Amino acid sequence: MSNIFIIAKNTFNVEVRDKIIYAVFGFAILYFFLMEFMSQLVLGELPMVKSFALLGVYFFNVIVALFLGTTSFYKDIERKIVYFILSKPVSRSQFIIGKFLGLCAVILFSSVVMGIDYMFLIYVVSHTIDFLGLLAIAMQFLEMSLFIAFAMFVTTFSSSILSIVFTSAVFFIGHVVSSLLSAASSMGIGGFKLILIKLMYYILPNLEKFDIRNIAIHPVQLPFLNFFFAFCYALFYIALLLFSAILIFKKKEL
Repeated sequence: MSNIFIIAKNTFNVEVRDKIIYAVFGFAILYFFLMEFMSQLVLGELPMVKSFALLGVYFFNVIVALFLGTTSFYKDIERKIVYFILSKPVSRSQFIIGKFLGLCAVILFSSVVMGIDYMFLIYVVSHTIDFLGLLAIAMQFLEMSLFIAFAMFVTTFSSSILSIVFTSAVFFIGHVVSSLLSAASSMGIGGFKLILIKLMYYILPNLEKFDIRNIAIHPVQLPFLNFFFAFCYALFYIALLLFSAILIFKKKEL
């Protein structure tokens, strides 16, 4: 466990030093003033302000997660850092898990900063505290953690560029595959097309499970079990992806 913690801590420190902290705080400041300006344009329409604000937090974290997940691990191999680490009493599985936790810590840091920014913005606009908005950002963090795990898995057997392309494609499919399956069923689509859609639905991560922005914007009662199942789904998928990444990395010639 100590090796995993050390690798996670070093990964976090390296990524923070790699100017990502400036991007986080720079975007947070820009985001606040932009959303404040937007609230004036929509005459204080709170649902619209929340919608744009949560979308801004989401897309920023997607960019950070995609960048970290597809480049950090690959850079360690390119710069021979992984050779130095594995020459120590560190296993490849410890390296993968530590790397993943370190990258998740960066996303957590970004989510906390943007969450505070979001809460302050909503309070300025409406003088209320939006706990559902915070829950939506927490669910986004779960999605980004799964996203990073998938990106790391792909990076174990492909180049950084291919990893970016493939991970971006899976991200897009993960958000539309439920709608595709519903549309295929209602339109009576069958044969190979339906089989392909079902394969994508059951194999690729269903990222819509983590999207509760509409609930935060237009509060409705949602069973606690929905959040619990989404949390368990993320943990299961992350464990599966990391296990697969470890198996591939153990067989990888360095």
